[in-house]
Amino acid sequence: MILITIDEMPGDHIDRIKQISQMAVYVEGDLEASSVPLEKVEILITYGGGINSDLLDRMPALKWIQVFQTGVEHIPLEEVHKRGITLTNVKGIYGTPMSEYVMSFVLYITRQIPRFVRNQKLHKYDRKELVGEAKGKTIGIFGTGMIGQEVAKKAKAFDMTVLGFNTSGRSVPYFDKTYTWDGKNEMLRQCDFIVLLLPETAATRGFIGRDELKLMKEDAYVINIGRGPLINECALIESVEKGEIQGAALDVFDQEPLPEDSPLWDVENIIITPHLSGKTVRFFERCLDIFDENYQAYCDKEELAFAVDTQRGY
Repeated sequence: MILITIDEMPGDHIDRIKQISQMAVYVEGDLEASSVPLEKVEILITYGGGINSDLLDRMPALKWIQVFQTGVEHIPLEEVHKRGITLTNVKGIYGTPMSEYVMSFVLYITRQIPRFVRNQKLHKYDRKELVGEAKGKTIGIFGTGMIGQEVAKKAKAFDMTVLGFNTSGRSVPYFDKTYTWDGKNEMLRQCDFIVLLLPETAATRGFIGRDELKLMKEDAYVINIGRGPLINECALIESVEKGEIQGAALDVFDQEPLPEDSPLWDVENIIITPHLSGKTVRFFERCLDIFDENYQAYCDKEELAFAVDTQRGY
């Protein structure tokens, strides 16, 4: 039996899971009040939230958890490991949507689209102030994995200078230069756009705080599509309101959903999107392609793609 806890999954994709597995498939968003026979669940398809030791105790037949995202920080990995449950996530599906998200904001800001939207509302036909170009701008991408490389590839198509940050400083395709921790501040000083793609770890929490913001150019723009805690939100608000940097585009936050009373909503030069940078109309299709491949491997007792090391956490 397969249990899906993603209640927003379209019906045709649920039908595809049934066709792939030929198993009974249940969809249940609220497991605490669920009437699903949890003791019979063999495969769990989830975003990863709501899983705890009590729930796992109620699912003794569970053998495989397929997470439809990359991050598994919300899953009790020790409990999963202790029970011998296979845990897999999805990778390689975010490069196109997330790189398009980044470049859309680079062009949105550089070409001053907000000004034209305001002028249209005012019926104002003003050609005096010219717009900028992406060409020649410097974009700094913190995280040079598959998504970072796709962002870099698109940035190079616009003739931008592309700087990267990774743990070793190794060279990576599409990047003009890469830095490691020792060069973090030097990299920050050069960038017109900063893109955060790092995972959330003890070392990266608060990666961008007051000190880092003060190093940036006054017209710099921060784009966070990694993890909310990478940025000190209070420091960011203060920096933008003081004009120390130009602004930010945030797709991830310390608390999600972003509370209605969060001050981030009301900062003029901060753009808020609801954690959708990697999710387009093709998201579930791509996830199910991975599930299809993994299900065949599962049936053949072979190694599953994108298996997470539950002791290491990735």
